[in-house]
Amino acid sequence: MSAESEQATGSGTATGGTTRTNPTDDRAATSARAGADTASTPPDGGARAGGSTARLLGIDVARAVAILGMFASHVGPTNYGHPQAWMFLPFHGRAAVLFAVLAGISIAIMSGGREPATGLGWRKALVRIGSRAVLMLALGLVMNQVFIVPVWIILGYYGGFFLLSLPFLRLRAPSLAVLSAVVIVAAPVVSWLIRRAYFPKDLIETPLEDIRPEQLTGVGDLVTTLLLTGVFPTFVWIGFVLAGMAIGRLDLTSRGVAKLLGLGGLALAAVAYGASWVALHVLGGIERIHASLAPHAEAAGIEVDRFLHLSLFKVHGTPPTDTPAWLLLSHAHNGTPFTGAGSTGLSLAVIGGCLLLQHTSVRGLQALGSVGAMSLTCYVGHLVVMQLLWGGEPAYSAANALLFIVGSVVFAAVWRSWYGQGPLEKFVAKTSSSATRIVR
Repeated sequence: MSAESEQATGSGTATGGTTRTNPTDDRAATSARAGADTASTPPDGGARAGGSTARLLGIDVARAVAILGMFASHVGPTNYGHPQAWMFLPFHGRAAVLFAVLAGISIAIMSGGREPATGLGWRKALVRIGSRAVLMLALGLVMNQVFIVPVWIILGYYGGFFLLSLPFLRLRAPSLAVLSAVVIVAAPVVSWLIRRAYFPKDLIETPLEDIRPEQLTGVGDLVTTLLLTGVFPTFVWIGFVLAGMAIGRLDLTSRGVAKLLGLGGLALAAVAYGASWVALHVLGGIERIHASLAPHAEAAGIEVDRFLHLSLFKVHGTPPTDTPAWLLLSHAHNGTPFTGAGSTGLSLAVIGGCLLLQHTSVRGLQALGSVGAMSLTCYVGHLVVMQLLWGGEPAYSAANALLFIVGSVVFAAVWRSWYGQGPLEKFVAKTSSSATRIVR
């Protein structure tokens, strides 16, 4: 455990059992040490319980749920017409939101944990998080250039998440929770208004945008795609990161906190998805969407509701701007307030449940947690395997998804048992820690 603790890339801080003579200096020292302890890639490492050397297994397991859920949506059949799609569609988009929330937890721990860092600790956190942001943005651009698999790579946007989090590192849990709620609800509406005026989007003809090098002609295009028009627009997704930062400011070793996250998350999801259904089917929102699609459905020779169902995959990242009724949808990956609130609620429920599991002796939990502790390596690794096996078009099936999931668990458990920290996690941790040496 001591070797693992020295190499851990996750986050989490508990203060029980530790005598502090100078809380401010202690928080700064804790933050200064965090570079060797936390990573900030999708989500790239486990968490440790504060002043002790014990990792927070629950956070590792939550990261594993996110990464394996991503495998399910990338390799499993998620086509709406596939008979097995019902098993995989729940992970589509929602695993990415869980990534973002968990990234916020890492950011909170890197900036002091339950007590925001001040002084030297805060300055080191700024450099550490900022350097990781640059690493993730660069890695995302390179991977988008190298890989031809049909996967929207989130790493570049992760860099944006971390950069946008910097102004909020000194906030405590209540402020972060309120701010995240405002952003999750309001940012999609503001984004829709801006895009309607300057970057109008049509469901039928507008191509999905990403930060692939061939789609970028300059810094302005990069910033616009990263913030507003990309598949993970940081202007909207920063709300999920702020929610995670609020969680990271809590006592993640507490059963009460875990229960509150679990039950509160389920309630939030139920309210969000229920309100979306009412807005669409009682208040007439679906009729406005159908009206905008009717000519296209008629040309295709199918019913408009069926046409919408088959076209929902195009509502990826941001909703169309031809009618505001699109903002009432709650389907995954569409950048609406209802989707954001519902997916955040589910993420809170998953994190709460995983934090409760760390208090049990469920068999296999450590092996599952290994995936979360090495999730950057597993994330990049699964793209490499997809590229080698299939090139540009994977063979989508439940069997292949299962192979990726089981293979990742076995690989991570064996690697971590033999070598400890994952190779990419070690690279990120060492690079960002080195950057903090300039801070005085």
